[in-house]
Amino acid sequence: MLLALIGINFFTNAQTTASEWFTAADNKYKAKDYAGAIKDYDKCISLRPDDADAYFNRGLAKYGQKDDDGAIADYSKSIELKAGMYDVYYSRGLARFMRKRYDEAIVDFNVALSIKPDHAESYIYRGAARYHQAKDDQAISDLDMAIKLDQTIAVAYYYRALCKYQKLDDNGVISDLDKAIALKQNYEYYYTRGLSKYALKDYNGALADHSMCIGLNADYAEAYTERGLCYFAQANDKNAIADFTKALSLKPDQPKAYHFRGLAKSYSGDKSGACSDLKMSDKLGYAASKEQLVKVGCN
Repeated sequence: MLLALIGINFFTNAQTTASEWFTAADNKYKAKDYAGAIKDYDKCISLRPDDADAYFNRGLAKYGQKDDDGAIADYSKSIELKAGMYDVYYSRGLARFMRKRYDEAIVDFNVALSIKPDHAESYIYRGAARYHQAKDDQAISDLDMAIKLDQTIAVAYYYRALCKYQKLDDNGVISDLDKAIALKQNYEYYYTRGLSKYALKDYNGALADHSMCIGLNADYAEAYTERGLCYFAQANDKNAIADFTKALSLKPDQPKAYHFRGLAKSYSGDKSGACSDLKMSDKLGYAASKEQLVKVGCN
């Protein structure tokens, strides 16, 4: 009897200690101290190895550290111990999405939606996965449903805009990104809206969007290239050359930037510089440069 009582007392203390580690880990996770949270969840799990919630939460902390594979392993263990929690399937799907494992991600989002059919985020990222698989119509259907369920999640409008961009629906792109930007300032939103405004020959609008993109992410090389194209379309060769030069300093393997900087230099009377850039663009595989080399008279 004494041994049994000792055993019960030890078990109770162990459970209490595990709970304390769990609470401490949870507090650290909320404070975005992911490394500290993981250490405390480790201690909780060592005392209570069948705690599905501890594995799930440790997975969230690993995801916060961009350790997607570690997160997936913990989510899988949590599911093994306690199936039926939609948020665990959603979280594993999201980590698989980040690893570009789109088929597996879609399976997880399907399960999450079978448990919780009104979960907007599962529709969003299932739609995003289908976008990356070039299944634009299915993606749009998912994103439409997500937006119907929740109109406040900017990324849903962004991914729907990307699908519309593939369909050359530039007005639709702009409409969706207007909504996304109203909800959240994001450089990719401005960049993509700028592409569609440029396609519609709204060069001032496109230029403004690419400038906003650069303001939010000054190292985004493609935004300088696209803003340079806006200046080029407005015959502002000086600013175009400056932007193409900046783009190439950030990302030297952009044939489009070399090509149009070469043209801008040609129009500015710098034949030598134009030929050098057009030759580099041609070397990098930009098809239009070969013809321009002949037109500019490059040897």
